[in-house]
Amino acid sequence: MIKRVAFIGIMVAGVFTNTLAQNNISSPYTRYGYGSIVEGGYGQSTQMGGLMAGLRSAYFTNPSNPASYTAIDSLNFRIEAGLSFSSEKYSDATKSQRCMSGNFEYLAMQFPVKRWMAVSIGIRPYSLVGYKNSRHVTESTDLTQDTLKSSYTYEGEGGINQLYFGVGFRPFKNLSVGGNLLYHFGTIEHNSAATFDDAYIYPTTQTQKIHVRDFCANVGLQGSFKFSKEQFLTIGATYQFKSVLKSEADRTIITSDTIVLNYDNNFDTPSSFGMGFVFHFNSKVLAGFDYKRTAWSDVRFFGEKPFEDVNRFAWGVQYQPGKSARRYFQRMYYRCGLNVSKSYYKVNGEGINQMAVDAGFGFPLKKGMNPTVINVGLEYGKRGNNDNGLVKEQYLKGTINVTLNERWFVKRKLE
Repeated sequence: MIKRVAFIGIMVAGVFTNTLAQNNISSPYTRYGYGSIVEGGYGQSTQMGGLMAGLRSAYFTNPSNPASYTAIDSLNFRIEAGLSFSSEKYSDATKSQRCMSGNFEYLAMQFPVKRWMAVSIGIRPYSLVGYKNSRHVTESTDLTQDTLKSSYTYEGEGGINQLYFGVGFRPFKNLSVGGNLLYHFGTIEHNSAATFDDAYIYPTTQTQKIHVRDFCANVGLQGSFKFSKEQFLTIGATYQFKSVLKSEADRTIITSDTIVLNYDNNFDTPSSFGMGFVFHFNSKVLAGFDYKRTAWSDVRFFGEKPFEDVNRFAWGVQYQPGKSARRYFQRMYYRCGLNVSKSYYKVNGEGINQMAVDAGFGFPLKKGMNPTVINVGLEYGKRGNNDNGLVKEQYLKGTINVTLNERWFVKRKLE
């Protein structure tokens, strides 16, 4: 049975690799670095502000902390998948623009091996790049009284995907540990061009192409402390190791001449440390807090270290009035959350503030210990502002996540 489940997971992950590679996004801020980094966990986590370290559930998958895998029921098999669609608005001091986009968010499966051991396999985006914008400038020259008109265009696409295989162990009753083996792969391309109305000034184009593939790993632990029959606290911590990416990259500059620069093996992904807690007040209410620090300042990008460390804070709450109640609305999950951080890059010398507010509902399709749940969420987010020539980005994103729980490991008796 375990071999069959593992084989299904590998085949399904392979099918969705191409789907994830075609994810799209529209944001001028993905022009920098590896683009927009995909933070947070899956359906439950996303609707709770992106809680990761301390979130532990028998009904939902949390690959952000592999120690959480052991929370799954010993007779359960789970598949999760998610997608999103969003409406974005970008504005500067003079104009605004609206865009629409949609993405396949992730695919994952999880199943127990022993009562004290569980496995998870999945695929998701690590970063997304997608933008196309231009600007036109008219300015006076220093040498003559004439004016010079110039046009600048910027365009990029691609991203990095993340395939993971994780194992969680429970060596003691209230302590779990785990680890994920991660495989990063993908292609990112950035293009820019500058043209002038003066025939004596050569136009300039620049292309950056990055092809990456490499392994990485993260580890996590979770400990639970019980205060009463229904009140307990889960504390978690995670650490991701820095990875030196195997890459093939070049930067081509074309003006009066063509210059090609190669930057193979000059790229990294950062190490990070996270910690957090989730307090279960009773069987109905849980609330948590997360902190994560990512060491972007130690990351090479085209052989340089242009980034800054990132501190991310998240808060989240979930309420389920009655798991076995007769009324359907009492069996539903109600969630909300908030997270704040800064970008890992600077624009015009400034770090970009980022925040997102989440809310969502979980709709169980049947009664029972491990019901299938459809999670529907809405997120409002913004980053940047209109000061110092920056762009203010606001978006409204809807998410749909399906958590399919089935009891696959029951040995049926014939009478």
